[in-house]
Amino acid sequence: MGVLQFQPDLLDQVAHRLTLREPNRKAIESVLLRTSDHYDVQEKAEPYECIVDSATGVGKTYVMAGLMEYLAGAETPARNFLLLAPGRTIRDKSVLNFTAGNPKSLRRMLRSDPYVITADNFNTPATRTAIDDPTVTKLYIFTVQALTSATGEGRATHVPLENLGTSFFDYLAQLDDLVILADEHHCYRGPAFSRTIWDLKPQLVVGMTATPVRADESLVAFRYPLAAAIADRLVKTPVMVARRDDRSDVGTKLLDGVNLLRFKGQAADAHCDENGLPRVNPVMLVIARNIDEAEEFQNVLDTASFDGGSWVGKTLLIHSKLTGDAKEKALADLQAVEDPDSPIRIIISVGMLKEGWDVKNVYVIASMRASVSEVMTEQTLGRGMRLPFGDYTNVEILDTLEVLAHEKYGELLEKRKVLNEAFIDYGTYAEVRRLADGSSVVRQKTIESDADVIGLPGDSDPAGTGDPAGAGDDGGNGEGTEKASPSGASAKAPSPAASDTPGVVDVETRTREAAEAAKNTSVVVQYDPLPDRDPILIPRLISVPQFVTVSLNDITDYGPFERLGRTLTADYSDELKRTKIVATHDGRKVTVGTETAADTVVSALPLHIPLSVTKNSLVQRVMSVKGVPNRQLEVGAAQRIVDHLIEAMGEKATEHLSAFVERCGQRLATEVARTLREATQAQVSYADDVEIVALSKTRATRKRQVAGHADGSFDKTIAFNGWSKNLFSHAWFDTAPEFKAANAIDSGKNVAVWARLHINDVPITWTSEGRKYNPDFVVIEEKDGQRIGWLVETKADKDMTSEEVVAKRKAARRWANTANSSPDVDITWRYLLLGEQDVEDSQGSWEFLKGFGQ
Repeated sequence: MGVLQFQPDLLDQVAHRLTLREPNRKAIESVLLRTSDHYDVQEKAEPYECIVDSATGVGKTYVMAGLMEYLAGAETPARNFLLLAPGRTIRDKSVLNFTAGNPKSLRRMLRSDPYVITADNFNTPATRTAIDDPTVTKLYIFTVQALTSATGEGRATHVPLENLGTSFFDYLAQLDDLVILADEHHCYRGPAFSRTIWDLKPQLVVGMTATPVRADESLVAFRYPLAAAIADRLVKTPVMVARRDDRSDVGTKLLDGVNLLRFKGQAADAHCDENGLPRVNPVMLVIARNIDEAEEFQNVLDTASFDGGSWVGKTLLIHSKLTGDAKEKALADLQAVEDPDSPIRIIISVGMLKEGWDVKNVYVIASMRASVSEVMTEQTLGRGMRLPFGDYTNVEILDTLEVLAHEKYGELLEKRKVLNEAFIDYGTYAEVRRLADGSSVVRQKTIESDADVIGLPGDSDPAGTGDPAGAGDDGGNGEGTEKASPSGASAKAPSPAASDTPGVVDVETRTREAAEAAKNTSVVVQYDPLPDRDPILIPRLISVPQFVTVSLNDITDYGPFERLGRTLTADYSDELKRTKIVATHDGRKVTVGTETAADTVVSALPLHIPLSVTKNSLVQRVMSVKGVPNRQLEVGAAQRIVDHLIEAMGEKATEHLSAFVERCGQRLATEVARTLREATQAQVSYADDVEIVALSKTRATRKRQVAGHADGSFDKTIAFNGWSKNLFSHAWFDTAPEFKAANAIDSGKNVAVWARLHINDVPITWTSEGRKYNPDFVVIEEKDGQRIGWLVETKADKDMTSEEVVAKRKAARRWANTANSSPDVDITWRYLLLGEQDVEDSQGSWEFLKGFGQ
């Protein structure tokens, strides 16, 4: 038996780059552990095949990308990955997912930089070049039909190709590191697929699905059920909506749906405006049993007599019998339904919107005449479960999916238990167990979930999260059962808003709740700066369109200049070395040489040169470095560099510079040139004219107001007051670390005034393309009569070393340097970057925050 091979550090890096959700990370780990167990421990030779069963909307594409990243980055890398799709829709979606420039592309996160090969380019010279390069990661994206048969769609991949010397299929079969990622695996289980897998002889086959067929149960290496995804708030919470009366006509049911849709749209608009987000337009998916029924629904919706004509021109009919231009236009409209400019608000579907249509703005599903048991399947629900804002908004109406049932309210209540039983309520994942002899083995862990897909009316915990029970005794065989989150971690409790979500509700109550939510999110409260607080004056640096080669304000690390100052001090000596010329004679020739005299003579120091003179000389040397513009702000930056050097030289700086100002100037210029090469990123420059602007913009919010701001009371939906030094009476925050940092700042002994920054309060340019960002806080401190301005940013610990955060930190420090170089600015500006742990460790102390931050 061999040894288990797994690189947890590599997986951590991949998870960080892709910002993987915990279930997706656990899915990748389970596949890797099972694969190593198959080959390295059990030493089996046949291909290893497994299934990742993960709820729709959690992110199966990220699992596939993460597996590719890990295997391509392993000590013995895999370079050939085949992504199989059950049809052209999913194939085309997958191509876009790995194509640079597409809004949904993961390309920017992928260090493996895969070369994408499709049915359109597999027989081109460029592809042949990539195929022949063993260092290039190849991602082949094909439909299963293009490979399983030598006729029809698959003919092109089975005929011999001149540039390969064999067929494309046979070429794939010759690869010794082929990994197959079978998306929507449940769609093509059968003899043809099995034969294709056998003929391709892959190293690994991973099926991705939310609904595996029963016959494949033994292949499941990881399972994350829909109920767990709801409990962990990774997808919307479904709400079943039915009528209490006997009305069941099409017009009434459609009107129920559009009323809910309208209120959700109002709440979404308010949320986007509040948070500076692009508009998200909620849409309703109407499910029809046949084309005649679908056309009937559209004829009702798309008329002036229905709901005052509000939905005329906003419907899209999609079904399998569309052809020609009508089909192309419908598919284009469907693809663009997430765009803020899309006019589509209602999609009427007949059997086409199953796998492969992955949009996030479906907020209402109307079953019309279909039984709820037909609609409440994972594939149908999955069309509306994705979160449009990435996370829960804590606005209940925006975190839920309304499912309008054909049944009456009472019938729906009776069916609730049966419907929940139709969903799998347990998860599985692989874990490593250490045996008594020190060896490691892989065991499958089963986790029961108390969560239900459909909660009870008024259930205080509809997702069933509760307090997770402790780990059960597994008897030592690793096959035990736990009640916890099926991602392998404790389930997260829902927000207060989500915990009030009903599982089954009547349409009148739900419409009233939606109207109230829309109204509450639309009420705007405004706050002006408090008259008794010190004003906050912030430099406005005007960016200019031209780009500069170098700028001294790009330099934010003065360590090299301080080390140079200390080194020059160490080199100084007040002794003159005396060298004697000596000659020897060997009878035939005279040899002349030198030797150091044993005695020393103290040298006479040069004329005492005032420090102001030598400092000015050094500033001029810095300004003479090639490429440094002769501008006022550059002179200020040069003076700051020289100040750091002189301070490091200590109290005898005047004597040292009197003796060695030329040597110092030369070394300083060399160090500045080297540092500039490392620091300059072709960013925009700033104009010399600096405008001092008061932070006086009125704050406006729709958030709920509360008195006070106790440390443990953070809620994203609340505007807190009770601050002693905040420029405004109220402040609201996006994260708990921001809230805790604000508490620490407000209690700072030397803090005079602070404010939570909003968009465009202090826009800092951080890319050469002109992209801007705003820090979280501005803080004005006063100590010993001097004022210091702090721009403060909080970030998640996992993001602290990301390229974007590092670039923004550098840009903010450059902003501070530029501001400090202006004679018009009388406050010293600094930048402080804080991680979650920094905030936690500060324990509410502003002084600690400054010390822990970067």
